[in-house]
Amino acid sequence: MKYLIYFYFSLLLFACTSSENSREIQFLQLSDLIVDTLYLEKDTLTKNLGINFTHFQTDSGEVLLTFNKYRLLTYSFPEGKLLNSVKFEKEGPDGIGGFVTGDFIDQNSIYFLSQQKELIKANLKGKVIQRWDFPEVPEGRLYHNYGTYLFNRIQKSGEKLFFMDVPYVFKEELFDYDKWGITFDLEKEQFDYFHFSYPKEILNFLEDDQLGLFSHIYNEWTDEHLVSFSISDSLLKIKDQKQTWHPGRTLEKLNFLKGTTSQRGEYTVFQPNHESSKYEALDLATQSQKVIRRVRVKGPTIENPEQERKKLIVFDYNLNKEAELDLNPAEMDSYGFNTPLGYVVTLHTMTTDDLVSFAVLDFSKINP
Repeated sequence: MKYLIYFYFSLLLFACTSSENSREIQFLQLSDLIVDTLYLEKDTLTKNLGINFTHFQTDSGEVLLTFNKYRLLTYSFPEGKLLNSVKFEKEGPDGIGGFVTGDFIDQNSIYFLSQQKELIKANLKGKVIQRWDFPEVPEGRLYHNYGTYLFNRIQKSGEKLFFMDVPYVFKEELFDYDKWGITFDLEKEQFDYFHFSYPKEILNFLEDDQLGLFSHIYNEWTDEHLVSFSISDSLLKIKDQKQTWHPGRTLEKLNFLKGTTSQRGEYTVFQPNHESSKYEALDLATQSQKVIRRVRVKGPTIENPEQERKKLIVFDYNLNKEAELDLNPAEMDSYGFNTPLGYVVTLHTMTTDDLVSFAVLDFSKINP
């Protein structure tokens, strides 16, 4: 009899624990987190401002800076007035090249990934200060692809820059390769790598130019790198040169659909299945100390573009899942930039030819 009592007690305890855990996961609309609206001016040379802004406190007030079409734009914050525009050259002694795949704005400098050949440091007035050639392609890697595609922003901690080498497509011969993370030490002027490996399920999605991608963030507060692979429910954490996997899935049922390839003359054409699910990107909401992961539950088709569904999964800095947020991409973006007011994303419904509207989101409204 006592075994039966113990069984029912264990079952009750499990049910209560499961119920408690389910209460901790909130299900909201992303729009539920809006606490304010930010407006930035557009001049006649600006078509799209993008979302790669950096906030600074200066002696004369708060500003937002962004590099846009070879111009460094400075805005007052939170007023949104365009204060200054600095033109950068493509060629010549201060040229930053015609193919810039990423930039990072610091308090007094701006760094560029240029031409897949070099890292460039310039001042905020458009003058190049220094250039460093990228390291030679390591054994096992056919070519580099340094860039900020899939929200792989350049990041900085102390005197170190972090950026990524993301393959155009994942091939089987890359499975044992692990030098995907690049570090540049500004004091030593040296490149190095932080190592991580793809999950084994990538072998089911070779030669797909969408499902072989990953997104990376560095969390300075916890001193760890996080990587989200397009086809993995788990998040990879790299800390103290050790790799650990952590639950990171949505409760939605996902269907990863491999694309196809076709040969057109000497070229291979990659044709992804746009209806496929995929984990798209990672970011940090620093004010509320959240990790946010975007997932495409289902993609659009030509016949039914309205079927596309996306969500945000929200974690605390210890990677405890806290919420799943439904979002409408036609209403607003789900990824943006951090400010003291909150996390800021483009608000499409209120943007005009002269102004870009942004929704200020407060992720601390989740499990306050």
